[in-house]
Amino acid sequence: MFDLSFFTSSQEFLIIAMIICISQFIYAALGFGSGMFAISVLSLLYGKIDFFVPYFVLMCLPTETFITWKERKLMKPGKVRSLIVAVTLPLIAGSWFLKRAHGSLLYYCLGAIVILLSLYHLFWEKKFKPSLTSPLWVPGIGLFSGLLGGLFGMSGPPLIFYFKAAGFKKREFRAALLTIFFFMSVIRLISYLFLGLFTVPLLLSVLMTYPFALAGLWAGSFAHERINEQVFKVATSLVLLTSGILIILKNR
Repeated sequence: MFDLSFFTSSQEFLIIAMIICISQFIYAALGFGSGMFAISVLSLLYGKIDFFVPYFVLMCLPTETFITWKERKLMKPGKVRSLIVAVTLPLIAGSWFLKRAHGSLLYYCLGAIVILLSLYHLFWEKKFKPSLTSPLWVPGIGLFSGLLGGLFGMSGPPLIFYFKAAGFKKREFRAALLTIFFFMSVIRLISYLFLGLFTVPLLLSVLMTYPFALAGLWAGSFAHERINEQVFKVATSLVLLTSGILIILKNR
């Protein structure tokens, strides 16, 4: 079976499977961070971001589907719908650019932005909190998030900033993020399909690692119910910080 997948050995399979399990634990526990962690680490170890991004979209679907349905009553429809509309075209554009060459400068910029956002949430969030009254916030966040999602599979940082500034509690925060991510994944799936990014080895590799994704989903959901609000806020910021560092290290 390894011969038909993209795994070159049982050791590589186990490494990637554990990365997937941890990423889905983070995703289910916090509502984001799976792509920032997994894509960064997989690219650092193996390269080929244009391969791992569509692979990871499929790996995230069980977590996104389960939590979007389970927490649907906590979703704030007005904000979520507006952001889904705003993110759609930039996401398609980012998916198209994924087929083209990526300069290291893009990754350095992305890493720096993620690190700055994490430091803001850790140290300055209470002192400098945007009011979000301008009508430009939603299209701006949608544009930035969509491009990052299509290009890097990391659409979370702008949305995290927005929902934190809006004062969402942990369950509302996770519900809103994963609902948007679910619709973004559907759009990306269609885009990647037309771009020919899904191959037989990729699909077989997804099926082989799905049990690890489901294990991460179960463990992360269990952890989410037991994390208090303050720990949750610090954890989300630390995951952002770690992800930004990993993105930059990947291009050294």
